[in-house]
Amino acid sequence: MARHRLETGEKPLHWIGSAKRDLLALPAPVVSTLGYALGLAQYGGMHPSAKTWKGEGPGVFELVEDDQGNTYRAVYTVRFARAIYVLHAFQKKSPQGIVAARRGDDCAPPQGGAGRLSAALWRGRNVRMAKVTRGTGDVFTDLGFRDAPERRTKLKLAKAINEALSERGLTQAAAAAVLGVNQPKVSALTHYRLDGFSVERLLGFLTALGRDIDIVVKRRTRARGRIAVLAA
Repeated sequence: MARHRLETGEKPLHWIGSAKRDLLALPAPVVSTLGYALGLAQYGGMHPSAKTWKGEGPGVFELVEDDQGNTYRAVYTVRFARAIYVLHAFQKKSPQGIVAARRGDDCAPPQGGAGRLSAALWRGRNVRMAKVTRGTGDVFTDLGFRDAPERRTKLKLAKAINEALSERGLTQAAAAAVLGVNQPKVSALTHYRLDGFSVERLLGFLTALGRDIDIVVKRRTRARGRIAVLAA
């Protein structure tokens, strides 16, 4: 896979043990949304579903996504200054399932195999002790999306939109009126469920929120052209 050139403020993302394979085994809509959430973390953002993973100290977070009556999770850490590491991805089980409750939560790190491989990061030890699959720098490329550049563009546009909504202190109902959409669309936008939005529509949202957009076209400096979004 081609490596992604990191932008200012963007961290590389790597995978521990079987985390990448386990995430790819989840339903496609879940993979998409969790991909956006992890991409947001690369830019220093926090997805609305992210919360501190109980009992593991600062810098370890879980993402929660529902689909077809089931709940799925991904656990990642920003504890290390130079990169983000995805520790686990899995389907939430019932209290009677194979995943045991721990410290008031309903999942514990897996035992054996991937669990041992990720123990170093899970317990905050040296990253070199764990089996690391290095990412390309772009989580969407890592996850095999053919439209990875478009997804990265949509992520950055949605991040700028949500920051503008937050600055204005708009409720979802008020935001819907400003953007000319219904409230469920605003909810999807704020939760980075972006498969139903085009780049053009997201650009329109930004102008509706009073943001200027400058598009610069120049000769390419690589084999293929690219699209870059810079939010001032």
